[in-house]
Amino acid sequence: MKGDEHAITVTEKILASEDLSDKKGILKKHTNRINDYDKAFFNLVDSIIVNEDQKGEIVEAMLEKTKKFKSHNLNLLEDVDQQINKTVNNLNEQVEDMKTQLLTIKYRDNI
Repeated sequence: MKGDEHAITVTEKILASEDLSDKKGILKKHTNRINDYDKAFFNLVDSIIVNEDQKGEIVEAMLEKTKKFKSHNLNLLEDVDQQINKTVNNLNEQVEDMKTQLLTIKYRDNI
């Protein structure tokens, strides 16, 4: 009927999709650098202790501690890489959600 008001509500994407996965590479570059420093340190320790044929209880204890430290650091870096993946994926989802808007269109019949 003429003059009747109606409303329709729709969900509309107001901005184009954008993949933020490239941010993972930027963040992982830093964990890779930390890993490179760790490798250099462990190679130095190895060259001092192992390659110079050092022996004894202190040397064995140092080697054991170094191996544990190396393993711990690798586990930490793996955890950080996993967190980077999760965080960037969550960021992608949040950004996509923000690009969607609920719109209500109200109109009146003219016929």
